[in-house]
Amino acid sequence: MGKRCRHLRGSMMLELFIASGLSVMVIALLVATELSALREYQRALSRNTAGRNAYNALREIRGIAQQAVQASVNGSGTQAVLLLPQRDASGAIRVPVQPDIANPITLTVDFSAGTLTMTTGEGSRVLLRGLSNRTPQGAFYSPFTLTQYAPGVQALHVRLSIVQGSGATTATAWFEETIFLRNTISP
Repeated sequence: MGKRCRHLRGSMMLELFIASGLSVMVIALLVATELSALREYQRALSRNTAGRNAYNALREIRGIAQQAVQASVNGSGTQAVLLLPQRDASGAIRVPVQPDIANPITLTVDFSAGTLTMTTGEGSRVLLRGLSNRTPQGAFYSPFTLTQYAPGVQALHVRLSIVQGSGATTATAWFEETIFLRNTISP
């Protein structure tokens, strides 16, 4: 009888080791799945942050550009200058409409710093961070271009490639907007 108990005891110990090993493997798989889900969540969060920041910057640029009476873009396409109409002391637009050359609004993309900066008479402010000089497909691009469609009708094309996050959670987003400048006059 003593022999039989010892055999059963060893068999139970073997079952315990096998069950423990299987439990460890299942837990390892669950942890790996959870880490993968967390990385994907971080990537999605980076994409959402990039989208929200770009949307806010483009909305502000659009609001100013649609008021502009004169616009110009430098040769490399990294700087756009917008001139709003002159206003009198009460804030009304002076007639005939003339550009306010004393208070230009300058939009500058600095790829080395990864920033889009707006400079006005009140100072400079960074509208967007994380800019890249390449599209998500890897091509170089010009952030600003200006196209004349008809007398008094120009379009300012704004293109932005934004990189958010780092390492495995890096997300690159491409934003492009065409803003029609209906009130422009020739310089």
